[in-house]
Amino acid sequence: MFILCSRSPRRREILKSLDLSFEIRPTDIDESEIENEQYLTYLERISKSKIQALTQFSFDDLRLASDTIVVFENKILHKPKNEIDAIETLMMLSNTQHSVFSSCYMEGPFGSSFHFEESRVLFHDWGRKECERYIQEYKPFDKAGSYGIQDVGGPVKSFEGSYLNILGFPMRKFLSQIDVWKGYL
Repeated sequence: MFILCSRSPRRREILKSLDLSFEIRPTDIDESEIENEQYLTYLERISKSKIQALTQFSFDDLRLASDTIVVFENKILHKPKNEIDAIETLMMLSNTQHSVFSSCYMEGPFGSSFHFEESRVLFHDWGRKECERYIQEYKPFDKAGSYGIQDVGGPVKSFEGSYLNILGFPMRKFLSQIDVWKGYL
């Protein structure tokens, strides 16, 4: 069986688009950063922790967890705590470029593997009014960096790299591991 350890509706849709058959079993973990933890170390630790928190599975199952982080000036920008936090994040990112990292951590009879992709995103030059309008309209409180690339009229001006990676799943890295998961089709 193929198990996805995620609540993300975007990840579910991406995997469904591949015609994969999988079961959704989200896990709850503490996603707090450890002091002085590097952002890629954090990304791997969180992805792995999501799988380790899974209690009901067979060792023959393929377990997949993913996480997405937004990094600006070597700092992780998490999901906003509230509307004020979201507006401040968008204003900080206004007219700047940042990185989006999405991970793919798989565990199964083959062992485990961790992969990630990086994409770069450039924001429009927005003031407080545009940020407030966007937050009111899209309510991106479940998104790292306080935005969704898919939001029409959103803050994203342009990007380099994979759209799906920014959406929340490193499709290219996942597809490169087809030998690991093709038996679960």
